[in-house]
Amino acid sequence: MSSKQLLFQGSSLVVVGVWNFVADAPMWLTVWTFALGGFTVLYGASRWMKGQ
Repeated sequence: MSSKQLLFQGSSLVVVGVWNFVADAPMWLTVWTFALGGFTVLYGASRWMKGQ
């Protein structure tokens, strides 16, 4: 998976996390989605910085 794909997937996960929060989804689901999205964005960004 390319770094751009990772950034895109991560940011869409963060958007889903925001949607879950607004839609009163279970808190564990919201936190899990945020954490996964944030990690994916950071991982994609670090790979992108290294130029892979």
